[in-house]
Amino acid sequence: MTAVEDRSISLPCNVSFPAGDYAISLVLWFRGDSGVPIYSLDARNGSIYKAFHFTDDILGTRAYFDLTSRPPLLKIAPVKKKDEGEYECRVDYRRARTEKWRAHVRVIVPPKNAVIKDAQGKRVEGIIGPFNDGDMLALSCEAEGDPIPNVTWWRDSTLLDGDYSVTPGGIVRNELLIKRLHRDHLMSVLTCQASNTNLSVPVFRSVTLDINLKPLEVRISTVNRPLLAGQQVELVCQSSGSRPPARILWWKGSEKMSNISYTRNDNVTISKLTFTPTIQDHEIYLSCKADNPVFSNSALEDGWIITVYHLPMLRLSLGANIQHDSIREGSDVYFDCNIQANPWVSEVGWRFEGKTLFSDTKTGIIISNQTLVLQKVTRERRGRYQCVAANVVGEAESEEIILRVHYAPVCKSGQKTVFGVDRLESVNIRCETLADPSDLTFYWSLNNTFERIELHSFITNGTVSKITYRPRTRYGYGVLNCWARNEIGIQKEPCHFSIIPAGRPEPVKKCEVLNNTMTTIEIECEAGYNGGLKQDFHLDVFNYPLETLEANLTNNNTPSFTVNNLPPGTTFIFAIYSLNSKGKSHSVALTASTLPTPEKRTAKIERPGISPVLGILIGIVGALVLLAILTVAIMRYKHHEENKGPGEQDIVNKHHTPFQKDIDEGLDSDTREPDVIPALAVDSQEKNGGIETGSDSCQSAHNGKGRPRDFTVLQSKSFGTTSVSVPEDTQGMSYSEVSGTASQVSDAVKPTNSPIDFGFYNKARSLVFQPDQEDECNITVETPLMEPMSYMPERHGVNSVINQRNKVSTSV
Repeated sequence: MTAVEDRSISLPCNVSFPAGDYAISLVLWFRGDSGVPIYSLDARNGSIYKAFHFTDDILGTRAYFDLTSRPPLLKIAPVKKKDEGEYECRVDYRRARTEKWRAHVRVIVPPKNAVIKDAQGKRVEGIIGPFNDGDMLALSCEAEGDPIPNVTWWRDSTLLDGDYSVTPGGIVRNELLIKRLHRDHLMSVLTCQASNTNLSVPVFRSVTLDINLKPLEVRISTVNRPLLAGQQVELVCQSSGSRPPARILWWKGSEKMSNISYTRNDNVTISKLTFTPTIQDHEIYLSCKADNPVFSNSALEDGWIITVYHLPMLRLSLGANIQHDSIREGSDVYFDCNIQANPWVSEVGWRFEGKTLFSDTKTGIIISNQTLVLQKVTRERRGRYQCVAANVVGEAESEEIILRVHYAPVCKSGQKTVFGVDRLESVNIRCETLADPSDLTFYWSLNNTFERIELHSFITNGTVSKITYRPRTRYGYGVLNCWARNEIGIQKEPCHFSIIPAGRPEPVKKCEVLNNTMTTIEIECEAGYNGGLKQDFHLDVFNYPLETLEANLTNNNTPSFTVNNLPPGTTFIFAIYSLNSKGKSHSVALTASTLPTPEKRTAKIERPGISPVLGILIGIVGALVLLAILTVAIMRYKHHEENKGPGEQDIVNKHHTPFQKDIDEGLDSDTREPDVIPALAVDSQEKNGGIETGSDSCQSAHNGKGRPRDFTVLQSKSFGTTSVSVPEDTQGMSYSEVSGTASQVSDAVKPTNSPIDFGFYNKARSLVFQPDQEDECNITVETPLMEPMSYMPERHGVNSVINQRNKVSTSV
């Protein structure tokens, strides 16, 4: 009997089996000459169908004696080569003679695998290669089995080689040799087949040949026509027959072209060359070459002579003796512009950072034909340079050269230089420099006017150095100096950082109203010192007639504000101040009014009512006008009497005539209206018919306690200086000042249509003003709700000089 390894075999026990279940007592299977059964069936104690089955260690679970088959079968699966041999089946009966049956089993070992190897003995499978067109191919196929298998080579269904040999190791080998590969072998399948029995399917292994092929043709499909220099052109070249697809190279003379795109389809390759002809391309041979890189002699070529109409071609270079890496500040640099043009250029120019350069010997720029000279170059001359030229075709420009100028470190502008710091408070200071080369060594020092202290604890990153500084005592404040060094030299001017004690910000300044409409007012100021800290700006808007806070605005950047939605025709007081983490600055106040609404013309004219405040103001102004007129009349009368001589009449000094308000003894300073002038001071002195000024000539009619002194008549032959003052309010209310001669009082109190500027407005209705200047004797008239005016006496007469109204910005 024959069996195939790893399959199954059924060995019959061809003995007679009686019909009774109890006829057989024992069945034993033996292999070879061994006296030990390999399989046992023990039915001595019962029915054969309930007998016990035993196998040895060799068969194990692979064997089973099937009693249901006729004849009964010993089934072995899977069969191994070691199962080969002589088998004996012995049957012992209860009442009959023992029977035996013998059979020889042969186990065939089919080829397990077919192995294909190349000429170097390397195992190959699948697609192999690629091989070159015309090469020789050598392959071998190996297989082993028992008995020896047949190993053959096939191409599709065609037998290529049926001869094989057996090695001493029992391996069967078939060597296939193809002397010359050609296009027909491309992607052909070669199969090695091994078989040693018809009981099993032959094993096989296949490989597919990949072959490199040379291109068959190449041609430029674009029409040969003249080209214009500077104008982009596209040329097309096509090649076919190559595997892999042909590599197409474009050549302009001996120059290999770039900017090429490819399209591949099967064995056809299309290449497109996009380039811009130059003047050197005129009468140059342009070719398209297609080849397969794996072949040394596979190139095919097509080409033609190109004709180029061109602009000037420029090439910019540094002078022959100049090393680009050694240029530093103070060096002389020159550029050469090499020109090739047809026809020749009519002009040559130079550009720096895209802007035209002109010859200027004062700044060291000299242009001579095709040469640019930069004398004693500075770092500001770093950048891109190029030359331009033009002929009848047009204008052309050269490539750019970036000029690098090495220089010692300098401090970068725009850095924060003032730092407000409390004692024991840390601040991070960043020192940035500009330098080339940028490999720097930094130094720090503190100058506190007493000594210079070197600092060593800082970090450096390229052109930036950072230090964390903390003043511990008052000597820790001063100026931190930061400077650096590179291979060019040391920084000439250090970067200075002022370390000052942090404090409240200073008030804003130069405030003005930029624009005002019926509902909007724009205000802009100039920021004061921020106290060394970040500051914000605030605006409080007070409605003067209603005595209320109208709005509050904040600007985190600049003291500029636009106040909207204001009522028209209303006066407002604006208080501006700044704020930092240390506190608030003094406020600066100014006034402005929104424009009134346009008047409506109607048939009936209604007279506007007079408010109580306006009535009081009119009363005050009227009283001041009467006082001024009376004073002028007295002064003129006195002057007229003096001209008559001492013998003509007695001198009557009416200049010191008190007002009715002044002689009212029933009034007290705490109960008087603030709009009433409470005191009058007359101070005059005569010497040789003229006016004498001095510290002894100034007297005051005010007693310093809010009440007037007794009036004293002073003889005088000239105009005196009259001042009216109101004592300072016990609650801190102060007023604007008006000073002048007696004859000018009437002019000083005239009402004006211009808006009144106030310094500050609070809930107590306090308006703070600062006068432009005081008179020589510091004698003033303090009048509430008036604008400041000053008057200058003349030697031979009295002229009223009214200062023009200015907006008053007052620190509050």
